[in-house]
Amino acid sequence: MVEQRFDTGTASINYMVEGREDGAPIVFLHGVTGRWQAWLPAMTAFAAEWRVYALDLRGHGRSGHVPDGYRVMDYAADVAAFLRRPVERPAVLVGHSLGAMVSIAVAAEAPDAVRAVVLEDPPLGAFSDQRMTERAEHPRFIAMRDLARARLPADRLFAALMELQPGGDPTLVGPRVVSYSQMDPEVLTPILEDRAKEGYELEARLGRIACPVLLQQGNVALGAALEDERAAKARRLLANCSFRYFGDVGHGIHTDQPFEFCRNVREFLESLGGG
Repeated sequence: MVEQRFDTGTASINYMVEGREDGAPIVFLHGVTGRWQAWLPAMTAFAAEWRVYALDLRGHGRSGHVPDGYRVMDYAADVAAFLRRPVERPAVLVGHSLGAMVSIAVAAEAPDAVRAVVLEDPPLGAFSDQRMTERAEHPRFIAMRDLARARLPADRLFAALMELQPGGDPTLVGPRVVSYSQMDPEVLTPILEDRAKEGYELEARLGRIACPVLLQQGNVALGAALEDERAAKARRLLANCSFRYFGDVGHGIHTDQPFEFCRNVREFLESLGGG
């Protein structure tokens, strides 16, 4: 795995590339507060056949910080530029949470650069008509931003994260220490203030996506972000939509059920034909 840099003109984007040089491109986009390493359980499943890319979105990981530049459309502009160069071929986008919302925007705005899209539990309500204060993750997002702003030493940050998530798996909390230490805490501010969706117009974008889409939904009772009625509406708006419900997992499908996630994505990709 090799990390490289790409300058979009407004942000310096850190990304990883591996896999077959002649393979069709597949691009993984993480959720808010994450980084490209969040995709490690899934990426290796595709490297033998695909050219695999994974980005640190602006403000995350080793990518550049951009003051007041963390709206969904800001991220989408970076990804669209990345697909033009260095990818240079129509790619499959695989996005989790915020990464899924970015994938929707890119597929609608740059259809010639996107071959297909996988949307893993996208929080559609948070980026359409819901106010963030109405959503269950609101207090957790405030706590996450406060921790990131505090710039605690690694041991204290680890302890604080374990306290924030009682009974959490230490092997999963550990990587979050690195993510919180690297990211710009203000990536959460426009989400908390309902500004991240400015100019987004979710329903219109869903209706403009012509490429095949795989929509994956977790169980809301277990912490998933996509409600049944919103999933159903998205399926009606998308012209070519496959769907999979994961009843035994919440928001993190690819981390909690990596085998089933990869199998579902591979079946979807095989249905596209052409490799």
